[in-house]
Amino acid sequence: MEDKILKKMLRKSFIQYGRDLDEDPLYDEVLAYLIQKIKVDKTDDSEWYEVVEDVIYSYLTNQE
Repeated sequence: MEDKILKKMLRKSFIQYGRDLDEDPLYDEVLAYLIQKIKVDKTDDSEWYEVVEDVIYSYLTNQE
């Protein structure tokens, strides 16, 4: 999936947890790490939005 779409999905996911990335952006390295983790964790039987939610939840709760 394109990084641009994944970034948009990340923004929406962070907003659900109360963090607006426009006001409080991530470092480029962190954003690249999260996108890469999403791509690696995605399997054939999982949906993109599920993987994004799992990765963001793990990131925010430091369960990586």
